[in-house]
Amino acid sequence: MPLLSVVLAAVAAFAVFAAFPAANAREESPSVGYRGVLRLWHIDGFEGGVGSRASFLGRVARAFEAGHSGLFLLITVHTAESAAYAIAQGDLPDMISCGGDNSFAADVAVPLQGYDFPAGKIGAETYGVPWCRGAYFLYTAEGDFSDVGAENTLLSAGRGSHPFTAAYCEGLRGDFASEPSTAAYLSLMRGDCKYMLGTQRDFWRFQTREFAVQAKALSGYGDLWQYILITEAAQDYAACLEFVSLLLSEEVQDELPRVGMLSAFRAVYEEGNALHGAEKEEPARTIGAWLGAQALSSLEVWAQSALNGDENGAKNLEKILA
Repeated sequence: MPLLSVVLAAVAAFAVFAAFPAANAREESPSVGYRGVLRLWHIDGFEGGVGSRASFLGRVARAFEAGHSGLFLLITVHTAESAAYAIAQGDLPDMISCGGDNSFAADVAVPLQGYDFPAGKIGAETYGVPWCRGAYFLYTAEGDFSDVGAENTLLSAGRGSHPFTAAYCEGLRGDFASEPSTAAYLSLMRGDCKYMLGTQRDFWRFQTREFAVQAKALSGYGDLWQYILITEAAQDYAACLEFVSLLLSEEVQDELPRVGMLSAFRAVYEEGNALHGAEKEEPARTIGAWLGAQALSSLEVWAQSALNGDENGAKNLEKILA
């Protein structure tokens, strides 16, 4: 082989090795201080705030690893559908972060020792607790919320949200119109409606567009919970429980404004911030964490009919609400 070819081959080999130093080091001594890998699936079941909840979990995972030498945490992003399919194929992680339709996880979750969250219970045991949450709000650019009604209020139907149910639990009644969330907030900005019922995601949309609105937090209903749970496949339950503890710690919860989300257990926004108003109290009504897709779809159908005065719709809705 010509000398130039030998030199080029050597340089290429060095470049490949240098590009993957950590991988090579682990291959050479995989057992030195190695305790294992915890797998966490993350599912965005509803619209969030700003930034990525998965990336937020990643930062918490790195902090967890720093305090647990030799133990690594791998985060994989799923949809509810892909997670359900993977579980059906026998693939199950150690933990799951999920919101919205969580029914696929009901049969694989195990009780969270030391935690009590009513909406996350199955029987007397708590199987899931929220590590962050959203909230419902009324928005306006020109009103004082004294004349909110079906004739001047648009419901924003964001992914995973239930605005008709929120309107019903707030005591509103009437034939309300709704639009997908990306269209609804533009309708308010154009002046097509006086009020809009939306979520925390809309607050950040208006902030990004520098559109001045007043926001009124609604306390009648809330279901935008991002749960964390441990599965029956957890290789190290104690370590998983330590991760949950870190995720729910004051230090981590105080960082939730980085992704525009609220804490389910403490105030993380300063007085005067519109989101602070939603932190003062838990929603009066909610739904159980483990309802299936059919029940969640029926929820809005019944709520819409209940808003229009249908007694059967109201009775069916009340059976689901907690």
